Amino acid sequence: MFKLYDYQQKMIDDARKLMKSGIKNIAMIAPPGAGKSVVIAEIARMVTKNGKRVLFFVHRQELVDQIKESLIQQDVSPELSSVMMVGKVKNHLNDLPKPDLIITDEAQHARAKTYIDIFKHWSDVPRLGFSGSLWRMSGAGFDDIYQGIVYGPTVKWLIDHEHLAPFTYYGAKLFDDKKLKKAHGDFTQASIIDAATDTIFGDIYDTWHEKASDRRTIVYAYSTEHSKEIAAEFVRHGVKAAHVDSKTPKAERDKIVAAFRTGEVQVLCNYALFDEGYNVKECSCCVIARPTASMVFNIQSTMRCMRYLPGKQAIIIDHAGNYMRFGLPDDDRQWSLAGRNSKGKVDAPDIHTCQYCYQVFYEWTADNRCPYCGELKPEADPRTPEGKKKIEQAKMIEIANRKVEKSDSLISIYEHFKAKKTMNIGNVHRPINAAIREKGVCSSAELNEFAKHLGVKKSYVFRVYRHKY
Repeated sequence: MFKLYDYQQKMIDDARKLMKSGIKNIAMIAPPGAGKSVVIAEIARMVTKNGKRVLFFVHRQELVDQIKESLIQQDVSPELSSVMMVGKVKNHLNDLPKPDLIITDEAQHARAKTYIDIFKHWSDVPRLGFSGSLWRMSGAGFDDIYQGIVYGPTVKWLIDHEHLAPFTYYGAKLFDDKKLKKAHGDFTQASIIDAATDTIFGDIYDTWHEKASDRRTIVYAYSTEHSKEIAAEFVRHGVKAAHVDSKTPKAERDKIVAAFRTGEVQVLCNYALFDEGYNVKECSCCVIARPTASMVFNIQSTMRCMRYLPGKQAIIIDHAGNYMRFGLPDDDRQWSLAGRNSKGKVDAPDIHTCQYCYQVFYEWTADNRCPYCGELKPEADPRTPEGKKKIEQAKMIEIANRKVEKSDSLISIYEHFKAKKTMNIGNVHRPINAAIREKGVCSSAELNEFAKHLGVKKSYVFRVYRHKY
């Protein structure tokens, strides 16, 4: 049986207190790698020990297999516990015995219709939803599904107390953010392809070879074909690499994954497969080659190599620049059940990449040096096209990250939102509308000046303003 850590037991105790207070539907939040499956198994053991029935469901077979193993190790009664794919539960609602407790993992998916239908069918059954990233790109909340929330430890705490491995984060961008376009919340594959540099495959290998050639590595690609091409590039250089995705036949996929676990395969390339619930402690490097607007994917993928082993220092190589949108894995994040206005949110504060060692950090030293390699902060040369571009981008990022106040001019607020849209920071679709919404009540003189600044008719600005107010 598992011996729970104090923080895992505390999560259980906190959930029980909430249930005793009358709150029956609870979200359980803990970072990837915190051992949520152990907590789930212990809760299932406690419930079934009292003769009550537990139903666990999730959206991926790999997660089903993982939880089944945990329940067996925790000596959970198989007669009183069911572990299933969410679709199978939905299709057999009238055949399954009514549970006394419903548990789900990766609860950020709980807004899906299949989950909602199950919750409605057993609306009087208490439910626990586990997640390392309770967040939706749409901004939708979870307060109609869960009424209470239990917080596990932070990533920083888990690193400091040797439950997660510390990490080194490299930023070697291979995509032009200005070319990225969104559909349904995330960047489209077409725009990602357009944004990729011509030398992307060679650059991915070269950076890995320089920084992590001795590491067992998972590569996150933006498409199946992209993943296959990356794997082929590694193989061309004599590295034992393989590709898998959700359509890879299960027997073949299981064989490749087993080879990765033993080290027979060193580099495992995938598309949309290993961002949730995949646990290989020996993996000590993740290569991110997929730009995303999803905080969930970003957290799950970058932290996949941070499972703890004594002396391990994880390496994260971010070719997509996702750290500019979401920050670093150990940033403190405020999770909430309430929905949020997803428009115009800057997810990451000002963040830097050293052009010499490629490490990512928030602050230069007092004497303007990289805190890791000690190189001086570079100054862009305005005489060159590349220098002009860097200066322009730096100014845009500075404007985008600037905190706006109601007292700022409407034009200043507009330039802030325009910069965010240009640099793909946050989720701004209409800077004009966002600026008017943020500013609030405006005088006719302000609106006239705004129209002049935009070079549009006054009637257009007044019409947008009246629509908002």
